[in-house]
Amino acid sequence: MTVLMKRPVLVTGASSGIGKDITRYLTERGHLVYGTVRKDCDADKLRSAGSVIPLKVDVTCPEQIRAAVNAVTEAGHGLFGLVNNAGIGEIGMLNTWTDDDMFRIFDVNVFGLHRMINAFLPLLLASGGRIINIGSQGGMLTKKYYGPYTMTKHALEAYTQTLREELEPYGVTASVIQPGGIATGIGAAMLPGTIARFERAGAPFREEADMVLHALMNPPEVSDDEEESENARRPSSPEIVSRAVHDALVSPAPKLRYLVGTKWEGDRVIHALIEKLLDENDSPQHNYPRDALVSLLDEHLAYRSSTGET
Repeated sequence: MTVLMKRPVLVTGASSGIGKDITRYLTERGHLVYGTVRKDCDADKLRSAGSVIPLKVDVTCPEQIRAAVNAVTEAGHGLFGLVNNAGIGEIGMLNTWTDDDMFRIFDVNVFGLHRMINAFLPLLLASGGRIINIGSQGGMLTKKYYGPYTMTKHALEAYTQTLREELEPYGVTASVIQPGGIATGIGAAMLPGTIARFERAGAPFREEADMVLHALMNPPEVSDDEEESENARRPSSPEIVSRAVHDALVSPAPKLRYLVGTKWEGDRVIHALIEKLLDENDSPQHNYPRDALVSLLDEHLAYRSSTGET
């Protein structure tokens, strides 16, 4: 365990939000961290911290990714962990998303991650390392206005599971972290694009779009004693994500999925998965009665217990 904690890790999107906190959390625990940023001023801030090596990387730019691989290789420390955190998260009605909008969110959230993994895979194979992808609870569920964002996170679920099955025989494991609402500045950063999208909604969606715009510009105040709900969200500290990332890096048996967030958010995911199970079970070919479904659940729980899985 101690040896693993001293190995180098690369974190994308390290200048703010979840990526910034992951970088802090790992450096405090002895890791050498390479943090990717897109702006020179952010690189200067990381460099001044003294314990992070900044790399200027836009995950949509293959040339910058190749330069980062060369920099890490030439440093001579190798690479044990790759934390794919960089991403964007705008929302809007599906009919207001242009082709360019859709290509952009997939280019960053899915293809950018794919570029990073393939580029750094030789170093990770050499170290028997770990790949940690920052997904979302939106990879398990979705709702109106969040379509393209959750589409990318659903893709990330399939990508990570496939990656794990393909790479585990060669000594590399892959995990996906599934955060709920996290207290970061991403909402403010993505607000202009989101507003522009709702503003271009046409008939018959104009009235609904105006209501959403009003809600975005006048968010409700949530009292400390108010129970969490869809309209009274309680974002978690980014450290809950950092702790899960750390476990995926140093655990002898890292999990495939790490669900993190509030109890209300976790319950929402579990209920969504139960609804999917019932939908799939509602067919002539696959229609287990209740007792058979419960027995299947018991069998899977017993198997996971016997193999040490949690």
